[in-house]
Formats: sequence, structure tokens, C-alpha cells
Amino acid sequence: MPPEGHVEVDLDGDDEAVLDRVHDALARLWRSASDVDETDRIALETAVVEVAGNVVRHGAAGPGRHLALTADARRLVAEVTQPGPPPPLDLAAAMPGSDQESGRGLALTRLLVDLTCAERAGATVWTLARPRS
Repeated sequence: MPPEGHVEVDLDGDDEAVLDRVHDALARLWRSASDVDETDRIALETAVVEVAGNVVRHGAAGPGRHLALTADARRLVAEVTQPGPPPPLDLAAAMPGSDQESGRGLALTRLLVDLTCAERAGATVWTLARPRS
């Protein structure tokens, strides 16, 4: 049975410090679950950085932003929590056209992981899940 890993980190602070903590958390996860396929690592990392970046740039400021990463024998899961209700987004929206300057991040994320967004105890929880190869 492959090793399992779990890492949690707060996402409070400025953009650069938060993204450094996200990358550090992912590195710790891969050390504890060293058998995760490189393709799965890259997919989860890309998706987590995109969602965490959106939470920091577009979400409510202040305490309560959090990242939890888990690797088990079957799948990889990331939960990104932010204070407040979910934003009014269409998670099923198609990839924007090449003439659009934004809006590709969540569409790309959905290509890499199963993405859901729900309200839990007054906070928004983004769940990113990927079956292991």
C-alpha cells in the first residue's frame, strides 16, 4: 500500500507569501507520498495554485483562508477554504475564446481535477480531487 500524506497550511497574508506556503505544502505532501506519479503531481499542483491564487486575489481578505492536502492510495484531494459564501461562478462554463483576456483558470482546473465549490459552516470550500494513476 502506498504511503499516505496530509498537509495543512493557512493562506492568510499577501499573495507572494501565500503562494510560497502553497508550494511548500505541496513539497511536504510529495515527500510524505513519494510514490505519486509525476503527471498527477503536476496536475494537482497546477490546479491548487490556480484556485489558491483566485482565493487570495478575489476572495474576502482576513483570516479563515486555509489549504488541506491529502494523498491516499486512491486519490489526491485539496480543499481550499475561504471566508464567506461561494462566489457567483458557473463552474461548468466553457473555456473562453482566444480573444478573451481572463477566465481560463477554472476551466483549465476542471480539465485537471474534479472541482466543486460549496458552502460549509459559513465558508466557501473548493474541493479539488484527482484519482491516482
